[in-house]
Amino acid sequence: MSESVGTVLTLLMNIALFGLANFFAVKHSIRNIKKRIIAGIIFLLCTPVIFFSTLYFSVIWNDSGWGAGILTVIFTGLYLLNGLILLLSAIHIYFRK
Repeated sequence: MSESVGTVLTLLMNIALFGLANFFAVKHSIRNIKKRIIAGIIFLLCTPVIFFSTLYFSVIWNDSGWGAGILTVIFTGLYLLNGLILLLSAIHIYFRK
């Protein structure tokens, strides 16, 4: 398998995982602030797992390391920002009431 096919597979895996996790986090915490805070904390705690899994799967396909590092930083940053946004939205909803 070529390097570009492996990179595309890694991208698709990360996008699917991010989409499903975000869908379930928002679906189960729509009206409950405590569940939204827990979902944000779970996203923040899963960030290292996403970092190392993306790095591992990227290094398999990209031996030089630059592409793997860039993909890893991008997707880890997305998970980190998503967790922070979930927490901040829960705090905003809490203080708005």
